[in-house]
Amino acid sequence: MDKKTAFKQIIKEFHEKELPETYSRELKIADTRKIVSLIGSRRSGKTFYFYELMKDIRKYADKSQILYINFEDDRIMPLELNELNYVIEAYFELYPGNTDKPLYFFFDEIQNIQGWEIFIRRIHDTMDTRIFVTGSSSKLLSREIATSLRGRTIPFYLYPLSFGEYLHFKGIDIEKDWEYGKKRYLVKKMFEEYTRWGGFPEIVLEDETLRQAILKNYYEMFIYRDLVERFSIRNISLLKGLASYLLTNISNLFSVNSYYRTIKENTQVSKETLGEYISHLEDINLIWQVPFFSPSMKSQQVNPRKIYCIDQGLRGAVAFQFSKDIGRLAENITFIELKRRNCDIYYWKDKKEVDFIARSENAKLQAINVSYTNDIDPRETEGLHDFAKHNDAELILLTEDIEKEEDGIRFVPLWKWLLR
Repeated sequence: MDKKTAFKQIIKEFHEKELPETYSRELKIADTRKIVSLIGSRRSGKTFYFYELMKDIRKYADKSQILYINFEDDRIMPLELNELNYVIEAYFELYPGNTDKPLYFFFDEIQNIQGWEIFIRRIHDTMDTRIFVTGSSSKLLSREIATSLRGRTIPFYLYPLSFGEYLHFKGIDIEKDWEYGKKRYLVKKMFEEYTRWGGFPEIVLEDETLRQAILKNYYEMFIYRDLVERFSIRNISLLKGLASYLLTNISNLFSVNSYYRTIKENTQVSKETLGEYISHLEDINLIWQVPFFSPSMKSQQVNPRKIYCIDQGLRGAVAFQFSKDIGRLAENITFIELKRRNCDIYYWKDKKEVDFIARSENAKLQAINVSYTNDIDPRETEGLHDFAKHNDAELILLTEDIEKEEDGIRFVPLWKWLLR
């Protein structure tokens, strides 16, 4: 079948089917004429977030005014830039009466098409349409948006479920003063489950006996579809070894030089290749590197970085496990929540250490240590106080159950802080 016919079939299939059941998410996208780019890792719920937006649009527009294309559909792959116009031709041949109506275009994983931003820019400038695009590659979308769609787009980031969203998916509502009643114990139990299985939407709703296998399948898709195929990686064993090492060592300091010295005797590899692979892992939102907090860019660059990953459940399915993993997982959960709250994130280290220095627009600097226990090591508070000697910051210590204010530090149970 030719490409235009394939697009017609895809469009009609979408319009003939009912939208699936969806769950509301915390991310809110205001009504805007700008192109909305929704960025997030694979399986984080971007497509279902689109469906939720479509349901809102259906309140004031006919379903035929909505166009949805998944560019990973095998019927249209591979696709060249000049073939993207078949989308528009196919749509108007099916719905010629819609030429004067406002339209709503949803394009899923469009970053797979080289030069896609040129097509998007043209239809945005020439048609009465609201455009929504998604992608799993943050750097790719950001780079192309910066060069070709400057001033026309607003990026939004969708992460796996927050703890609040996790409870919502489980049918647990949080009402006023919930922490003083029996629900407190249910929420803590759910937090233990959230810590183990993570926040990928499908995992939350799936039978527990299948979760481990599904998470491992996710990981294989990250490695082979998002990395090996997209970046034509040949040394797959090196890539998998690096990814496994990074996921195992979340919350730890990491430097390319140190890792290179560790593996160079048994592996033929250059530091440049390692750097490229790490960049690719960040590109698909599998891992992040958190820099050292300093006003000096040179100091940020020469110091090692701390590693965190997209989801604690995914990490647990593929990494080596340690007895102290609850601490690592709690710290990783905190990191993702700070990302979700649009913070710039750093760590600080002198004689003592602060896990996170978080900075957000028009808000006071926050220094946060995570100690998911009720037996607080003095180093946790000492690190916060040391940082505060030279920086004006709100001091927070996230714990298992302790809640108080003492010596300028606010102690908050992690599961409670996540629900604020």
